[in-house]
Amino acid sequence: MSFQQCLAQATLDKIKASLDEHMPAGVQRDFYLWGLSPENPNRDEFLQLVGMNQIVNLATHILEPMVKVENWQTAADYCGLIHAYFMYELVSDDLAVGLSLLPRRDASIQTRKDMLHSFNGAMVKRLSGVPNHSSELLEFIQPTTLNVVGYNQASAHEKYVTQFQQFMKMQPGNTSGKFELWPILVANVEACNALVKATECLQISPVIRQGFINRYASVSQSLDAHINMTLEELTNIGTHTVSVIPVLAYYIGVLTEVIDQDPEIAGVIEDGLLEDALSTAATIIRILNDMGVVATYSTGKRTSLIHTLWKTAESRPMNVQTITQLLCHVANKTEALTRFQKDIMYGEFNICLHNLAYTESIEYGISIFGENLTYFAQLYRHSQMHLRDVLAGLDRRLKNNNVSNLINGFINFHEQIYTHRFDTTAGEYVA
Repeated sequence: MSFQQCLAQATLDKIKASLDEHMPAGVQRDFYLWGLSPENPNRDEFLQLVGMNQIVNLATHILEPMVKVENWQTAADYCGLIHAYFMYELVSDDLAVGLSLLPRRDASIQTRKDMLHSFNGAMVKRLSGVPNHSSELLEFIQPTTLNVVGYNQASAHEKYVTQFQQFMKMQPGNTSGKFELWPILVANVEACNALVKATECLQISPVIRQGFINRYASVSQSLDAHINMTLEELTNIGTHTVSVIPVLAYYIGVLTEVIDQDPEIAGVIEDGLLEDALSTAATIIRILNDMGVVATYSTGKRTSLIHTLWKTAESRPMNVQTITQLLCHVANKTEALTRFQKDIMYGEFNICLHNLAYTESIEYGISIFGENLTYFAQLYRHSQMHLRDVLAGLDRRLKNNNVSNLINGFINFHEQIYTHRFDTTAGEYVA
């Protein structure tokens, strides 16, 4: 059995255990258990839909070079815990589709925004030590969740419906089943809390806990981000919403405190050097997430891209009336703009597009977009240079390059993912 196969099996086992322990009994739990089982004739598609394939690929990419064969199972078991959490997170994260300032007509926007605020608040309370179970903390929104459809991205929704219909056909005694959001939100909170508790004995535990708390508090901030926020303010919010800091801290804790104990790790945690590296890595990945390959463009290539937008605007078709429509129009001809196209189509928070909301003039929009590209490309380059210096410092302090290799591998994985179109299997990602 390869390390990747070991990870995949442990992930399945941990997800099943989490479903039994964290998700309230009902149709939704039965559906997930069926979807993961050999009884599902399209199990591979289901695993892709719930994000398992890519997250296993990520763990394999960053951990395999550093974990010895005799430690594979231990690493896989710890990875399985966070992978189970990611399965639920995919659904709650999807609630934010359509909630950016970019104009979208959707009657459920305010309902979902209020629901997300409640969910984030419950998560922060639970992670901060509130003993009440999430089923109690989220009880008041349960009736509202009945009116919300899950998997708001069109392609994912279609695949989910197909899987669910297949499941219901095999349940002759249950003809009234439908998507249930509330049990997933409850399981999401409990799985994250269990993840934090499982690492309480580690010295890096406070970084993991606070990282997750900041992640959910920042998601709520992104929902209320106003049009006049500076690019620096947007970057600060975006850096925390991608959850890179707690996730990387978790993997580093497993590597340096569980599998191969490193006595020097305490020092770089205490003086903030490790958190500096994690925060910088999060900024880099946020920019990659929102800009894709354009973040790596030279000044000349960015100028050429903006020139293409100007030329296209001059001869644009009648249905292209806004800067966002223009970006989507050009994105159909070049993969370079695929990350922008995704966030425009699905109305998701994007630090490089946020201040373009309600821009009526295409010409003005192109100018602002060009300024945004320059700002974030420079920030990306400066962050890379800073991270290189910080990781060199970590290598010296830890007397090995395991942590820096893990962080670089994590970034490299995202770089590869974001070079592909968002609507392809290679370009899908959940963490």
